[in-house]
Amino acid sequence: MLTRRHLRIKTMQALYAYAQSDLSDAQLGLRRLEDSIKGIYELYLYELRIFWHFTQFMEERLEIERGKQFPNRLREAQLANFLTLPFVAQLTSDDEITRAWEQHRILWGESADVLRAIFFAYWADWGETLYWNSPELQIQEDQIAHIRQFYRDYLANNTELHQHYESLSMHWSDDLDAAQMMAVQTLQNARKNRPVLVSLYRDKGDADFAKELFLHTLRHQAEWQERMASKAKQWDFDRMAPVDRTLVQMALSEILAFPEIPIKVTIDEAIEISKQYGSPKAAAFVNGLLDALATELKAEGRIQKLGRGLIGA
Repeated sequence: MLTRRHLRIKTMQALYAYAQSDLSDAQLGLRRLEDSIKGIYELYLYELRIFWHFTQFMEERLEIERGKQFPNRLREAQLANFLTLPFVAQLTSDDEITRAWEQHRILWGESADVLRAIFFAYWADWGETLYWNSPELQIQEDQIAHIRQFYRDYLANNTELHQHYESLSMHWSDDLDAAQMMAVQTLQNARKNRPVLVSLYRDKGDADFAKELFLHTLRHQAEWQERMASKAKQWDFDRMAPVDRTLVQMALSEILAFPEIPIKVTIDEAIEISKQYGSPKAAAFVNGLLDALATELKAEGRIQKLGRGLIGA
């Protein structure tokens, strides 16, 4: 499931896009934000679909092994054992996953050649040498550990696969880490024989977080810009990097609109996101401006936090 940081990043991107496109329809901007977040779920389903294709590849390897004049009986038994594991069945034929693939039309189609190249590279390294020729049949825990290693070593950081995702959606290069976290959780669930499909949101609070943050920031945009301009005397407000400006405005809205989130958490999150998406000096700029503006809002009695110590935290 998505973390609050993922949701903050998607909200920041949506606010930036809204400002740059001169949109005046907040609901249209909100729909684009929601579509962008749903796109992470589709990317996650593409990642899961890879395991289905992987088992198809392994079935081909098994048939090839059986058809050899001098088959490797150990490798043949290993492959057959792997393909009948409950863990594998949960990843590739679970009813809930299958319905999600159908609902979202998750098909690799001709692009499956990208996957096959990865599978053949894996087989050259492991299939005909180390893992599948070990002296004893692997127990399920060993098989699960190996699949996780396969995912980490051959899929998670594969440049060709990442380029393919970017060709499907310009946002997916930023979304991949979130989708991969969800895929790893699915592997964990299958290992523990739990429902394998991971929800996009942890709870309703997370489901509403990005929407409320987006709309609150738009409603208070004029006020935030005025306050920022008054505090940033050594900078020309109009020359501030748009992403930096967006992050500060969004953080101010988070400080006001979410009483359960400590101020320090909001500021720290804005700083960390600025390191990845902001200008070279964004972290110091965001930190200094938010600290000054939060102090001002506290003095005005605008900040209402739930729980002892949250205002100063």
